[in-house]
Amino acid sequence: MIRKIIQSIKFCLHRKDKLYGLSVSQLGFVPDNRNLYKLALLHKSASTYSRDGTALNYERLEFLGDAILGAIVAELLYKFFPAKDEGFLTRLRSKVVSRESLNSLAISIGLNKAVIARSDISQNRHIYGDVFEAFIGAMFLDQGFANTKRFIEKFIFPNFFNIRELVSVDKNYKSRLIEWGQKNKRPLSFKVEERFKNKKNRFYCTVLVAGESMGSGEGMSKKEAEQQAARQVIEKLMEESEEETKC
Repeated sequence: MIRKIIQSIKFCLHRKDKLYGLSVSQLGFVPDNRNLYKLALLHKSASTYSRDGTALNYERLEFLGDAILGAIVAELLYKFFPAKDEGFLTRLRSKVVSRESLNSLAISIGLNKAVIARSDISQNRHIYGDVFEAFIGAMFLDQGFANTKRFIEKFIFPNFFNIRELVSVDKNYKSRLIEWGQKNKRPLSFKVEERFKNKKNRFYCTVLVAGESMGSGEGMSKKEAEQQAARQVIEKLMEESEEETKC
């Protein structure tokens, strides 16, 4: 009880304060450990090191934030759509937490301007989505699950996600392809390799359907390469279906 009173007083006193473009009113709380949020914006090219030589950057917080964000989004969608099945909820969650979606979100709230890096990351747009996940990881460690969930539910969802639009547009080609494979009993595998091109890492993915190469794709991230490859396979399957219909 006393802690809640103290938090309320802090909130009133600091409601106009900013944290990387976000006001305390938007966050819904007053940050306690700002060092966590600074770490969430530290790209590996600008890593600092602890006394034992451990590299300090956003990657560990990204790992944590990815899990926390996924759990929160899953719970919110479960409540929003009480009559929908697991497949629908899984696809919709994938859209919300997709790299494309999180990249756009991170840029919208200004996290892209706050990233600290010592290399050119302008072409690696997926990094901003990673940073947002790290930001959520920092928030969870600083404020706990309840405040992190409140931030996602009260600020992020209402302002940055159009649920009706997400429901009507299905861009998760990998999920759609996996569902097709399960339905038609066709084994699928995604083979991804990382290569360096013009001193930058690129990911290349090949989709095998029943052991046969059916499509390929590339991107700045593993997820992007998989999506591009899956999209190519789906387009081929649609063409084949249309030809069979004509016959």
